[in-house]
Amino acid sequence: MDLKNRVAMVTGAGSGIGKATALELSRHGCTCVLVGRIENKLAQVLDQVRSLAPDSMLAVCDVSNKTQVKQTVQTVYERYGHIDILVNNAGIMVVKLFADLSDEEFDRHMTINYDGAVYFIRELLPIMKKHASGTIVNMASVGGKLNLPGLTANTASKAALYAFSESLYNELKDEGIHVAVILPGGTSTGLFESTYNKLGEYYRDQSTMPPERVARSIREAIEKERFETVVPLSNRLFIGFHSVFPGFFRKWVMRRLRGYLK
Repeated sequence: MDLKNRVAMVTGAGSGIGKATALELSRHGCTCVLVGRIENKLAQVLDQVRSLAPDSMLAVCDVSNKTQVKQTVQTVYERYGHIDILVNNAGIMVVKLFADLSDEEFDRHMTINYDGAVYFIRELLPIMKKHASGTIVNMASVGGKLNLPGLTANTASKAALYAFSESLYNELKDEGIHVAVILPGGTSTGLFESTYNKLGEYYRDQSTMPPERVARSIREAIEKERFETVVPLSNRLFIGFHSVFPGFFRKWVMRRLRGYLK
């Protein structure tokens, strides 16, 4: 897809990968709609985005609220007359052993990381079908394929999003609508700011990839109509090792992380 004069909605755009993606897409010709829950954070990003794409806007929306999602999509469509790209980036991550996770914490991962993406797609799909064009980008994770301890809720939600994305890709590929899924490794996004345990601190220290690198991969996936993007590419080695030698991979993980589980 050529990005010139496209309207792109980016959820979770107030920081991290979402912010970097909005800037990346606006830099390459998109008008961006910044979606998130905290208006002042979105406004700060919007100031930067508008220097590149003056007609961009923000939309305060809780992606887990179906009514708000519906209203947001309607408002954006009424303003622009078309919505060409959706980047489902909004997400949370709590690092806790499953026994320590509350029901609310577990359910919130599924509601935000998975249901929120589905809500937006449900509302946008009729618009994209009407125009016989569009790109949907879903933010999964390497963690959705390499299932590490302390991330049961997160990996479950990301694995579900990946499976959903692949089915949706096959359903829509002949209708002019492309579905892409992004699998980033550990990225420096602030997701671990509320971490208070050794395992979370370890994951935080390993998450050093700049969000701008993921944003470039998102742009390339849209332009080249690529379904799966693993970033960095080196993580394909870990995914491959896990697929071919799952028992050895699990033993390797436990040797590396057992000391952080206590």
